[in-house]
Amino acid sequence: MTKTIKDIVQNDSGGDNPETHVHEDKVWELQFDDGEITTVTRSKMNYFLTKGTVPAKAVHEFKKWEITTNHGLKFRTWVVVYDDKSHLQLINTDFYSLLSNGHKNRDEEIQVEESKDAVFAHDEKELSSPQNPILFQTRKSLTSKEERKEIDEFREHVIKDDYAPV
Repeated sequence: MTKTIKDIVQNDSGGDNPETHVHEDKVWELQFDDGEITTVTRSKMNYFLTKGTVPAKAVHEFKKWEITTNHGLKFRTWVVVYDDKSHLQLINTDFYSLLSNGHKNRDEEIQVEESKDAVFAHDEKELSSPQNPILFQTRKSLTSKEERKEIDEFREHVIKDDYAPV
């Protein structure tokens, strides 16, 4: 089950990719409701946003916008731009749910692939002989013994006469 995202902190100074330990320009810290903090990079964020979008669209870019009102109040929104140049502007909760939905969809795809692999392995064990006996098993010849003798004699005759087809 996917955890609920409480907040996302964008680190503009960058950080190390937790998987490859390579320095990235920007990283995001996802803070969950249970207190856990996970660091993700741009590619992982794009992946989860793409998986979470319905109907399926590839994410080109996303960006955090800080909006300040005339009274000095600050709001944070997220803009998601897709490859087809359409875009969404989302409030925090909607952006968080889009990420969570992408994570959930990825987990479901992994489970489906694992179950397909298990079914395929099970089917492979059950198949001890090929499915189509006409193609894969030796079968009784349809040519009678007399016809076989006539074919062999003709073959010998052709070889002796140096037969060349036109």
